[in-house]
This record gives sequence, structure tokens and C-alpha cells, in this order.
Amino acid sequence: MTGLPQSLLDGFATSYAVVCAFATDPAGRILVVKPTYREEWQFVGGMVDHGEAPHEACAREVKEEIGIDLPVGDLLVLDYVPDHGFVSAPMTIYVFDCGTVAEPDLIRLQENEIEAYDFLPVEAAAAKFHPTNGPRVRLAAGARRAARTMYVPHAGPVPR
Repeated sequence: MTGLPQSLLDGFATSYAVVCAFATDPAGRILVVKPTYREEWQFVGGMVDHGEAPHEACAREVKEEIGIDLPVGDLLVLDYVPDHGFVSAPMTIYVFDCGTVAEPDLIRLQENEIEAYDFLPVEAAAAKFHPTNGPRVRLAAGARRAARTMYVPHAGPVPR
């Protein structure tokens, strides 16, 4: 079987895939990390490598960034960001439910990339994120409570 000619593919959209791990401690506070390369905090996560499935990338990023294995469960949020400013194409952001970190003392940070971590209530966590990313914290928490995936085209209004 042969692929489509490049001339046909040129008109299709492309998107970078980003994964985030939504995890909590036993008290229900959300795990957030402080990268070494930016001021704002974020979920554990990162870019999906070529040939890698989003759930696999999420598991890899968790292991790399905080040194523990967490189960990658249901997709909580799918967010499409048409103009991020970080990369040259739109971003599709997958937020997966990675359950509860039962033993936070086992976390070992990837020191060249992550300088700190914390477990925070929803609003405190959202306040530490960049303003365009903070709503994703609330959405993920709501999606977990509702046991459903939320799709948010970032160009439109972000529901609370």
C-alpha cells in the first residue's frame, strides 16, 4: 500500500501533541511541578515523541520527571490550542488521569528540568499556572469528578 501524494497531504492540518499527568495525593490535592526553564508551574508532562502514543508519552514523562511509575488512566481533557506561541503549529493537549500518588516521599525530580513539586488544592494549583493554562486544572478536576472527558477548543470560551 502506498501513501498519499505529498500534494494532497499539504492541505491537512498538523499539530504537536502534548501530554499532561493529572495526579493527586491521598488528600485530593493536585500534583504540580516547577520547571527550571519557566516561571509558571505545570502538570508533569511534555511533548509526544515521533511514533509514540500519547498515553505512552505520559507514562514516560512521569517516570522521567518525577521518578515514579503512575498508571495512565482515562483521558480527562483534550484541548486544542491553535496558536500557542511556543511552537510553530497548533498543539493538541491530552490530560490523563494518573490516579493518586500514595507515597509522595518516593518522588525524585529530574533536576535538570524540574526544580520543585507540590500538591495543591485546585484553585491554588490553577493560580500557579500560566493564565492560558490554569483553566485546564479546573477542567481536569471536574472531568475526574464527572467521570467524563472534556473537549475544549482553546479558541473558544473555557467553561468553569
